[in-house]
Amino acid sequence: MLADDANPFPVKYARRGTDLFFNFSEYGHLLTSQFFGAGGKIVMRDFHAPSELAHLPEKVVINCPGFAARDWWKDKAMVPVRGQTGWLIPQPEVQYGLTYRNVNTLSKTDGIMVMALEHGDMKGYNNSDESMNRAESERAVRTIAELYSRFPNNPV
Repeated sequence: MLADDANPFPVKYARRGTDLFFNFSEYGHLLTSQFFGAGGKIVMRDFHAPSELAHLPEKVVINCPGFAARDWWKDKAMVPVRGQTGWLIPQPEVQYGLTYRNVNTLSKTDGIMVMALEHGDMKGYNNSDESMNRAESERAVRTIAELYSRFPNNPV
């Protein structure tokens, strides 16, 4: 818990902690660069059954079906976890993340990630729905905007 004189937010209680997050954009760029540097190539193809992969001449195949993996491989042990993530423009001066009223935010080099967790951090567990829910992201952004609107001398 932060002492009152160390709490920069317009809320009664705040605490500081450490979380580990992967920067998927940077990590993806690194892996892709290394892959291409080693002579790899990306070929997009449609497959209709896993058995079709056996007919490929390549020794290594990276199959990325996303949420479809469970049905594709008929493996009910795979559990999809859906997340609704909204993005705000990058703000390099913001070097922290916060959670407020079930909304997580995290400042990254490619933007500020905003995730609504209206029903807790297990929201989306076993949900393979890939449809975008803009209203959910907009509600999350409004929640964070409400917090920042209460800062003294805030022009928002």
